[in-house]
Amino acid sequence: MKLAITGKGGVGKSTLSAAIAQHIADEREVIAIDGDPDMNLAGTLDIEQPAPITRETSLIEDRAGSSGGLLQMQPEVEDVLKDYSVPFGAAGRLVTIGPPEGGGTGCMCPENNFIRALVNQALDADDVIMDMEAGIEHLGRGTADDMDAMIVVIEPSRASIETAHQIQSLATDIGIDEIYGFLNKVRDEGEAELVREQADIPIIETFGYDEDVAAAGLQGTSPVEESEALRAVAVDVIDAISDAGP
Repeated sequence: MKLAITGKGGVGKSTLSAAIAQHIADEREVIAIDGDPDMNLAGTLDIEQPAPITRETSLIEDRAGSSGGLLQMQPEVEDVLKDYSVPFGAAGRLVTIGPPEGGGTGCMCPENNFIRALVNQALDADDVIMDMEAGIEHLGRGTADDMDAMIVVIEPSRASIETAHQIQSLATDIGIDEIYGFLNKVRDEGEAELVREQADIPIIETFGYDEDVAAAGLQGTSPVEESEALRAVAVDVIDAISDAGP
């Protein structure tokens, strides 16, 4: 299963990503990729933060070239997933992309080529969960074919719904056909129905406001460990995606 999970900031992308990745990791090997510059996935899984790849400037320059020199379009990254990741669960590994480091320093082509190659390498695995920002910069036409689905996490707000529409348009442009919504933090069925009507995306699961998840956020603990309901809905999402697949 290869899932890209995205949505507006603060809607619960990392929470859902962690719950799904943790469940898979307890059964088989999975690579979790934190592609959000906020880098919340390690904390949500309650594990050590891997070294953000974008901050490994010497590694990127050695493998992909420099902004002022010769660029390597297909840098060697096979060892990076192992050397720059940390384990979680029984068989999971987390790699963190990190925020862009090239602002104001010229062309970011080496960094972009390196990250793209790293994502492509990760997608050779059977199971991959990508926690992404609202954009889809880490996915291009070449990698979209490898994704089983994209899940857009949506909360009951107009801004979140508008972001979902933008993501849907971008994902469709690069060939991702399986796009689903995950309604999060809904308080009642009436609110959920209103979001469904406005989002215009097939909703794969709905998750209400969860006190255990909220408490974990305040206490700085893992919501996956604290919330039985979150763990259960992660299984439901996995089953739903599997049933919806070709």
